[in-house]
Amino acid sequence: MTIDSGRISPHVAKLVVDPTLPVALVGVLAAVGITLVNVDFAAVLPFALVFLATACLTWKRLSPVALSPAIYFAGYLGLVAVLGVLLTNSLVGAGGTGGVDVALDVRVAAQTANAMLSAASITLVAAAIARGRPRGVSLSTVFDLGEISRYAGWFLFFGTIELVSLVYILGYDELLERTSRLVGRGSSVEAVVQMAAIAAVVVVGIAFFARRGVLRVYAFVLLAGFVGYFVSMGTRRLALVPVLILLAYAISNRGKVPVLALLFTAATALITLALPLYFRGQVTHGLIPYIASLSSFTLSPEVVATSFNNFLAGFKISAMTGFQQSPIPPEILWISITPIGGETAGWYEVSQSLRLNRFTPYSAIGELINYGAGTFVLMISVIGLALGLIQRTNDQLLSDPLGRFVAIISLGLIFIFVIQSAQYNLRSDLRYLYLALGAQLIGMLIFRTRDSLARRRAGR
Repeated sequence: MTIDSGRISPHVAKLVVDPTLPVALVGVLAAVGITLVNVDFAAVLPFALVFLATACLTWKRLSPVALSPAIYFAGYLGLVAVLGVLLTNSLVGAGGTGGVDVALDVRVAAQTANAMLSAASITLVAAAIARGRPRGVSLSTVFDLGEISRYAGWFLFFGTIELVSLVYILGYDELLERTSRLVGRGSSVEAVVQMAAIAAVVVVGIAFFARRGVLRVYAFVLLAGFVGYFVSMGTRRLALVPVLILLAYAISNRGKVPVLALLFTAATALITLALPLYFRGQVTHGLIPYIASLSSFTLSPEVVATSFNNFLAGFKISAMTGFQQSPIPPEILWISITPIGGETAGWYEVSQSLRLNRFTPYSAIGELINYGAGTFVLMISVIGLALGLIQRTNDQLLSDPLGRFVAIISLGLIFIFVIQSAQYNLRSDLRYLYLALGAQLIGMLIFRTRDSLARRRAGR
């Protein structure tokens, strides 16, 4: 886009290039308008305005915002905070909230929203400090990973090992049919294998789109196996599958995605978000009964309301965890944040005490609120610094085709970290942040070793 300075004033041109001011004005007007319509929002308005101001001040430092983990986290918290105050009590009775389908006290709802908005603002400031000066990364090159199809065989090998491991650890019979919705033994190995399933869908999807013939057929079989796994578990991660497959398509086609594919993915994601909530209401559980029940599933307004209520359940979970539960013993904080295995850390001795009920764990945000203001600010600051460091490292990785693959993996892990922060334990959530940092560390070591070897060869 070019701007004719002779026809457009410098002030208007500046607004076109830097949209933060008009966006901020719209945000302020929206916040004030919401307050006039719903007086309960008045207690949240100052924190919302501070968040808007912070976002504007850090926008350039965290650009491009589409690649900023801190923007993901802060944006999610801000959205949940605002919608939580406005809608969570009106959705009581819609279901899909894991046993926390109750109305919140207006004061507690405002406190929760203010805590989330404060966390969003702190995250942006800390990330901007850690990120440093932007490197001018181009979005157009993010998905240019070179001839990624050459690795299709390795991708399929990884997908095969991952799927076999899932079936072996969780149990073939349990995955097919069981009496309880929950399945698994809760070991650290099991947790790692289940997290790796998300990455497996992406790499197998890349192999499917990049290759033809027998390999494509085999990739399709593997993808069907992973979809079957997510269906059997009745997990909300099923809604990620369409997004993951679209990501695989984008990587295989160097960022070229048809509009119809985007629309289809959005529609499919909506349906696959509602399905797990429907599956959980069945008498028996597992792949066979869930598939058999599909004939009676309809995407009615009630089902949509249940899905939306499930999305906002994180607001209630965080409120109840932070303000309505007994104080969490300080010594548990180390168990929650240490990256060492659960058995060694003593996680399985305390994990049951960090739950609202059998089906609903405390949330990461709620736990940090529960520990008190000092711990809350400190931990959110550390998370913000980590997110800024991830973006800073990605700036370097994005200069290399294989480095871009590592950067995309890290952003994917951060995306899961973000959406789980309001509904899963702090320890469960932080694992994705550690994995993102670990993937980047390995990537940087590989590339620096490669460059060092290249310099040595050139010096001979």
